[in-house]
Amino acid sequence: MSSQLEMLFQLQALDSRLQEKQRVIGRYEAELAARRAAIAACTARIDALAASRKDSVAQRAFAERKVEDLQEALKHKRQRAQKARNEKEVRAGQDEVTAALEEIRESETVLLDAMTRVEDLEKQIEMAKVERSELENQDHRQVSEAEARIEALRAELAAEREARDGAASGIEQALRKKYDSLLERRAGIAVVEVDMTGCCGGCHVQIPPQTLLEVRRTASVRVCPMCQRILFALVTETGAVADRGER
Repeated sequence: MSSQLEMLFQLQALDSRLQEKQRVIGRYEAELAARRAAIAACTARIDALAASRKDSVAQRAFAERKVEDLQEALKHKRQRAQKARNEKEVRAGQDEVTAALEEIRESETVLLDAMTRVEDLEKQIEMAKVERSELENQDHRQVSEAEARIEALRAELAAEREARDGAASGIEQALRKKYDSLLERRAGIAVVEVDMTGCCGGCHVQIPPQTLLEVRRTASVRVCPMCQRILFALVTETGAVADRGER
C-alpha cells in the first residue's frame, strides 16, 4: 500500500476527530452564550420596567397633588356658595361645586390608573427578578460543568493537533496541498473509502473500473471523477479488498 495514501487516510481520521471536537466545543459555547444572552435580556427588561415604573410613580405623584389641589379648591368654592346673597349667586356657586366635583372624579380616575400601573410594573419587576435569579443559579451550575468540559476538549484538541501535525509532515507537499484544498471545499472530508460495491464513500458515485482497479490493487492516489475526493481502499496481502472486520 502506498505509504502516502495510508498517511492521508490516517490524517483524514485525525482531522475528522478534530472537527467533531471543535463542533462539540462550539455547541457548548453557543449554549453558554445563549444563557448569558437570556440573563442580559432579562436584565434589560428589568431596567426598562424600572424606567417605566419611575415615570408612572411621577405621574401618580402629580395626580395625587392635583386631586389634593382640586379638593382644597372645592372647599373654598363650597364656602363661597354658602355665602351667596341671592339666587343667582347660589346657582353660580352650585355650578362651580358641581364642575369641581366632576373634575375631581376625573382626576381620581387618572390617579387610580397611575396607581394600578405602578403596582402592575412592580409585580412585573419582581417576576423578572425571580426569573433572572433562576437563570443565574442555573447558569452558575451549568457554566461550571460546560467550562470544565470545554477545557478538557481543548486539551484533547491540543494533543490531537500535535499528532495531526506529525502525520501531515510526512506527506508530500503537493499531495498535502491537494488534501488541504479538498478538506476546505468538501465539508471537511477529503479522503473517502471505496465501498464493497465500488462506489465513492463521499458522493456514492460508481468508480470507473480502471480507477477502481488502480486504487484497490496498487493503492495509487486517484480521485473520484464526480466529487474529486481522494479514494482509499484497504487491501489484504493478496490484493483483495479487506472486509471491515479484518482491520
